[in-house]
Amino acid sequence: MCSSTRYLDLLRREALKRGLITDQTSIDAATAFRLVRDMPYQRASDRRPETTLHEWRGTCSGKHYLLKALFAELGLAADVMACTVVTRPDPQSLPAPLAHILAPSGGEFVDVHNYLRLHLPTGDMVVDATWPLSTKKHGFAVNETFKLGESQRIAGQPITSWVVPDDVDPQAFKQELLHRYFSSDQLQAREAFIETLSLLLTGAQPR
Repeated sequence: MCSSTRYLDLLRREALKRGLITDQTSIDAATAFRLVRDMPYQRASDRRPETTLHEWRGTCSGKHYLLKALFAELGLAADVMACTVVTRPDPQSLPAPLAHILAPSGGEFVDVHNYLRLHLPTGDMVVDATWPLSTKKHGFAVNETFKLGESQRIAGQPITSWVVPDDVDPQAFKQELLHRYFSSDQLQAREAFIETLSLLLTGAQPR
């Protein structure tokens, strides 16, 4: 474990406030993963780890920027990964507002997805904390367990993947890839889809 535990301390404080752990709970890698995974799938006001913790919400980017910082404080090195994905959800299984958003693009959802590649003595491990356990009933690829050394499912099928360099702003890196690989119409649909999906998952009505 590194000498600073800034984010672990903040995670403990925010989780205690929400009744998700007790004073006796030890924050190991599996517990950190579980707490971050089960944050509501909704964008925080920015992607800084402290904001994700204070607001207790995030999407694939904010959750994995935070999880990398938490793992570092636990003595585990990880890379943030970015990958292009293009999916065609079954319109029959989508809520009507989401199907409507994707209809003009032929039903395609495009994204640059973030996840982690954790470096262990036994080899690398894929970690993806995108979907909360509560979304399993909706058919999302939820990673229910965390065991060091056992790679998890990525929430999407990567087309091209990159390691996000440590010396760049990861969100700026993601935005550059989004604009390089996808059209403005595709990105507009992506924004509407993510916003509407987040509202539906949290029980709010889309605007």
